[in-house]
Amino acid sequence: MFKFISLLGGWNNTTWPENYAWLTNLFEVLYPLLYAIMAVASAAGAVYAVVLGINLARAEDQSKRDEAKKRLITTIIAVAVTILLVVFFNELLPLIIDEFVSTSGENQVITNPVT
Repeated sequence: MFKFISLLGGWNNTTWPENYAWLTNLFEVLYPLLYAIMAVASAAGAVYAVVLGINLARAEDQSKRDEAKKRLITTIIAVAVTILLVVFFNELLPLIIDEFVSTSGENQVITNPVT
C-alpha cells in the first residue's frame, strides 16, 4: 500500500534486472507522453462536451435532443476511460511489473523518484 501511495507523486525510476531493463527506458518515454495525451484528450473532450451541450440546449425537436444527449454521454465516457487508462499505465502498471519481477526470483533496486 505504501508503495502505491509513494508512486502517486510520480513514477519511481525503477531499475529492473538486466533482462527487464528495456522497461525502464519504455516508462521513461511513456510517463510524460501519456500525461500529455491525457491533457489533450481531456481538453478536446471538454470542448466537444460544451459544443454538444449548446446543441442540446438549441435543439428544437426531441430527436435532436436525444442525439445530442447520446453523444454527450459517449464523450464523457470516452474521456473518463482515457483518463483511467493513462492512470493505469503510469501508476499501476509499474507496480504490477515490480511485483512480477520481484516474484521471479531476481533482485530489484528502486532509485529516487523522477522530478
